[in-house]
Amino acid sequence: MPIFVVALSWLFPQHELWAHFSETLLPGLISSTAILLIGVGAGVTLLGTVLAYLVVMVEFPGRKWLEWALFLPFAIPAYVLAFVYLGVFDYSGYAQVWMREILGLPGFDIRAGSWAIILTFVLVFYPYVYMMTRASFKRQRIEMIEAGRLLGAHPWRVFWKISLPLARPAVAAGLLVTLMETLADFGVVSLFNYDTFTTAIYSAWGDFRSIEVAAQLASLLVLVAFFLIYFEKKARGQAKYYSADVSSKRPYHATGLIGWLVTLFVFGVFMLSFAMPMLQLIIWGLSAWTEEWSAKYLDLITSTSVLTISAALITVAIATVLALPGRCKQGSLWLKGVIRMATLGYALPGSVMAVGLLYGINQISEINIYFGGESINHIIFGSIFLLLFAYVSRFMAIGYSSIDASVQQIKPVFTQSAQLLGASRLRLIWQVYLPMMTPGILAGGLLVAVDVMKELPATYLLRPFGWDTLAIQTYELSAEGLFERAAVPALIMVLFGAVLMSVFQLLDKKSSKGL
Repeated sequence: MPIFVVALSWLFPQHELWAHFSETLLPGLISSTAILLIGVGAGVTLLGTVLAYLVVMVEFPGRKWLEWALFLPFAIPAYVLAFVYLGVFDYSGYAQVWMREILGLPGFDIRAGSWAIILTFVLVFYPYVYMMTRASFKRQRIEMIEAGRLLGAHPWRVFWKISLPLARPAVAAGLLVTLMETLADFGVVSLFNYDTFTTAIYSAWGDFRSIEVAAQLASLLVLVAFFLIYFEKKARGQAKYYSADVSSKRPYHATGLIGWLVTLFVFGVFMLSFAMPMLQLIIWGLSAWTEEWSAKYLDLITSTSVLTISAALITVAIATVLALPGRCKQGSLWLKGVIRMATLGYALPGSVMAVGLLYGINQISEINIYFGGESINHIIFGSIFLLLFAYVSRFMAIGYSSIDASVQQIKPVFTQSAQLLGASRLRLIWQVYLPMMTPGILAGGLLVAVDVMKELPATYLLRPFGWDTLAIQTYELSAEGLFERAAVPALIMVLFGAVLMSVFQLLDKKSSKGL
């Protein structure tokens, strides 16, 4: 419905505003958005794939704890990492003050250009590619890699010709989610004063009071998301990528200087993406803890937990049903089209998703009144149902992409063997599909839960009265420039995300042993 509503907004053109946008803003918006997408896409693909390959295929000092430590940046919202880096590396931040006064180096504007914002997005979003690609690498046959080595192939050629093609669906799924998240982000780009289509949407809505233009700009983001999904499917063609059971054997061992260089690289990524920002949040949080902490935080934690767990369970359950293999799914172009449409909500900014729902329900209510019924606004507006519906609509792409990547690796021989033995459809799902889809289901549940916890605009507009969350508290304090006080709810969010990841990682280990 939100996509349908923003599409209908083109029936109400705003010629004067569009003339202003096209003359002053549109060329810059297109170029800056393209630069951002290309930079972030290349960065997360390279960093996430390399890290996943190293922790799965290479034995090096500290690998075991670094393999799980690389998940931790999931727990830090993008806007939190942005205000931490701005507070530290801005012209008045202590890093630049130290550079100027102690080292005598000239200062720099961290907001100039696009390098700083691209780096921030890459450090926040690389776990999307890392998590999905790691699960794919773990299910590859080590025998194929060892055969390539015995035939004299260089490790780089083995990676390029064997490991990477098998992991391509997972890499593509993580990349798609990352690009959609980048398209929909508002907090980071606004803090860096970097103009994109998303900032234009908020400008059209907040400054020009035109929900029609905001919806029209949002529909362009939906088209971009559709193009990204279509391009990936077209590039893949009819190719299939199957895998074997989970293996703990590692074909490469990095020892000596090479091993410590690999450790230094992986540890450096962990430091920049999680440890250093976390340390800064702790320093700020300790200085403001006495002033900020109160009993209201118990209510904030409860509200956040209920919304996060409920939305994750509902989203993953629906995504699992949509991703299940089946003859009707394989042969129905209509069904495939509907599923793709159902996963486009992630391209909508949370605020536009919320407005689309509110506007659409209001129109349904007016139609109901016209035919003699009653208004339904008082029942749906400000309800948990509407907020959960927005979460499911927006984050379905995450759960589905992760689960579908696991489905793509199920060999047809398993299904055929079960059918020859007389297994019913229900038994086939329960004993064949679901066990092999478990890694993707767990990864998708983690991604959805963490993103729901961090979601700000939709929660702010649709939450029931009194249902403030940790994300809202963090935003309200940081918007006022109270970074020290904002660090308190931000720290709680990070700890909450770390608990979620610990639970899913424990389940992932058990499922791997079971397979």
